[in-house]
Amino acid sequence: MLNFIDAEAKHTELLRDTLITSKGHWGYSQEQLEEWKSNLKFEGDYVSRNTVKLILKDEEVIGFFAIVKSDIDELDHLWLLPKAIGKGYGNLVFEQILSECNSLEISNFYIISDPDAEGFYLKKGALKVGEVYSEPQKRMLPKLKFTVVKPT
Repeated sequence: MLNFIDAEAKHTELLRDTLITSKGHWGYSQEQLEEWKSNLKFEGDYVSRNTVKLILKDEEVIGFFAIVKSDIDELDHLWLLPKAIGKGYGNLVFEQILSECNSLEISNFYIISDPDAEGFYLKKGALKVGEVYSEPQKRMLPKLKFTVVKPT
């Protein structure tokens, strides 16, 4: 069973390190990961302004997600540590994301996906609506849209 707790400003380095470690699972070079790590910073106000949840399995952090509610709602982050990938946790986390969206009255949201995660989101029902250039990654990333179905 997974638990979800609110991230706090004190967790900003944990969020960054989790993201970088997760990206490492997908075969990026150590040099590329170090470059991203040096340029990536989560600010405390990002954590306080948005829905940012740590994902815990047996009281150990195995990932996090972040939902940005604004004019254009977005699933800004969903990262699992490599040891948690491929175990079905992503499906459980996505159910929690949808629950959070219902609580926030979000009816649809966008995802700028890492290419390695695009298939996961498409299987969940997201639709590809375009691409966005990522300056840090120097490539195009898939832009997806997901429509939240309210529970009956």
